[in-house]
Amino acid sequence: MPFGKPKEPKAPKEKKEKKPKPPKKEKPPKKAKPPKKQKPPKKPKKGQQPPAEGEELGLEQEQKKKPIILLLIPIALIAVAAVVVFFFVLPHLRGDGGDDPATVETEEPVPPELPEELMVGDVSVPGMTLEADESGAQAVLAKTVTYTYTNLNDAGKVAETYVGQLRGADPGFSIVDEELVRQTEKPDFTTPEGMVLMARNLPKPESEAKETPAPTEAPEDESPLPEGESAPPEESEDVASPNPEESAEPVEEAPDMVITVRITWSEGQCVVTADEVEGKVTSPPSNGAPGVTPSVGVREAEDQLMAMTPAELGLPGESMADYEVMAQNGIEMVNDDERCIRIDVYNGSTGPNPYEFVGTYLISTNGAHLYRLNPTTNQLEELDFTLKP
Repeated sequence: MPFGKPKEPKAPKEKKEKKPKPPKKEKPPKKAKPPKKQKPPKKPKKGQQPPAEGEELGLEQEQKKKPIILLLIPIALIAVAAVVVFFFVLPHLRGDGGDDPATVETEEPVPPELPEELMVGDVSVPGMTLEADESGAQAVLAKTVTYTYTNLNDAGKVAETYVGQLRGADPGFSIVDEELVRQTEKPDFTTPEGMVLMARNLPKPESEAKETPAPTEAPEDESPLPEGESAPPEESEDVASPNPEESAEPVEEAPDMVITVRITWSEGQCVVTADEVEGKVTSPPSNGAPGVTPSVGVREAEDQLMAMTPAELGLPGESMADYEVMAQNGIEMVNDDERCIRIDVYNGSTGPNPYEFVGTYLISTNGAHLYRLNPTTNQLEELDFTLKP
């Protein structure tokens, strides 16, 4: 319920009439701009005719084009440099030749090329075939040579004769065991079957010796000195010692090689197999008392050679009575650590060439080794030797 007096309604306001706006004044027309003054044409150089009106317009257009051309030249140079860097420089920096690693094709291993067949006399045997996982394999023809001698009346006697031929050869062979140690006892060649192994060391290739320059002789003063005057003392000059040569890189030494001849005999036949293997023929230890090393002197060295046969020393004849031996005073070193006595051997007085030199031998003072000096190669060849009591 409303309280108080009711409000009387207000009378509506009368709208005021708007006064009409006066008409706008018309703007006077703009004055026309005067035409631009044209620059007078440049004066022609001496000896040239003034350009015509059309030519003047062409010159102005060319002058406007020059700044645009000057801007295009560096842009073109930059584009060429970018192409060179992308196609030539970046591939070398990456080290992959510019090829995408994902697109590089990897070569698959190829099976090795091996002989398709092996000839055994007149019969061919299929050769070994390997897959690609053995791509590095090679087929090397072995140096083994085998001969079979058949229709023999006494195979053991034939083997014994052949052993004597090998021992008397130059250089000679020695009877060895499977470890290439010389043996003093010969096998029994009277048995129906048997085997004997012969071997000798192969010389190593000689290293090339460096030629040393010959010393230069000082010039002699040929002018004689006047009498009563002595020659002035020579002035000592400090000679600079040459710088030590740089140590050369160590060269891998060739391995020791041995030629072996295995002789196997049976009833009616004898099989001979020659081969080249790695190793070294050695002599057995001396038969002295345990812990005691025998000592060989000059006289003992001569007696040891006279107790041997000429065949064992690689000499012709049947007895050392046809020769004379002469030991030299002093000690010679072999292999830088073995003391040896040198013995020269001559023909006897009753031979066709009396007192002719026939060979040089070196026997170690501990009685373990005997060497023969090869006069052609100047190398030592170890002989089959056992110190005799």
